Amino acid sequence: MKRKEFFTTLGISASTVMFAPFLVSCSKSSGVADPGTGGTPSGTVDFTLDLSVAANSALTAVGGYLVNSGVIIAYTSSGYVALASACTHQGSQVVYDSANNRFNCSNTGSGHGSQYSVAGAVTAGPAPKALKVYNTQLTGTKLRVFA
Repeated sequence: MKRKEFFTTLGISASTVMFAPFLVSCSKSSGVADPGTGGTPSGTVDFTLDLSVAANSALTAVGGYLVNSGVIIAYTSSGYVALASACTHQGSQVVYDSANNRFNCSNTGSGHGSQYSVAGAVTAGPAPKALKVYNTQLTGTKLRVFA
């Protein structure tokens, strides 16, 4: 059933739909990573995290990490690292494994389980390519992540 037919069956006119932004179809948002592009989020990556805010407190201790706008940011023993957060195999979220100083695909099922270095390089497949790496710049309590 087409969208127009669906709304008609609900008694909603096209003009009502035009002015109801909550009635949009599903689509890829600008912060979503695409595994076909090396896990690179679509759109421009350039944002700043305030590390004094509780929501970003994971980045105040070595070993902590968080995901923002399709980017995983980790505080490693060498400093801050930012990579595309989607595994290049099938787009599953990657997580930071501080004990082994690497990023692991969260999908550990059969035929999955890719691993990446902190430089984004594939260290264990089946991921076909590296994760995109982003720049980080710390100024006071502000951490900028950018392409």
